[in-house]
Amino acid sequence: MLALAACSGDSSSPEVEIRALVVQAQTAAEERNVGDLRALVADDYADARGYDRKVVENLIRLHVLRNQSIHLFTRVGDIAFPQADRATVKVAAAMAGRPVASAGELVGVNADLYRFDLELIRRDGKWQVQRAAWEPARLDDFW
Repeated sequence: MLALAACSGDSSSPEVEIRALVVQAQTAAEERNVGDLRALVADDYADARGYDRKVVENLIRLHVLRNQSIHLFTRVGDIAFPQADRATVKVAAAMAGRPVASAGELVGVNADLYRFDLELIRRDGKWQVQRAAWEPARLDDFW
């Protein structure tokens, strides 16, 4: 899973904070920094698959262990704020063994493509993932 690093709420708008969160998560994943990725997951994480925080942490560890090199290409889609301290965001992520600089490069690259629907909660000025759903993505999701 695209696990995400917490973002402080300085002088940015909530939408800018969410976009920065995705960038921070991408950086942490590419650096294989399990601790930073784990910090993104809320203590009360729960999803429709029955996964809790512990299961998601194990998925993160497994992905990092299985991949010597992690390169992500992401596209942030719709961001909504149903409440001031809650957000939903759609993220398309291509996970590849080499850098991908543009959506056009995905056509010739062997990459795992996923679409994430994330529900975020803001606590103590930091956004964390409280719920997530993911499924295979299509190339169209990256344009």
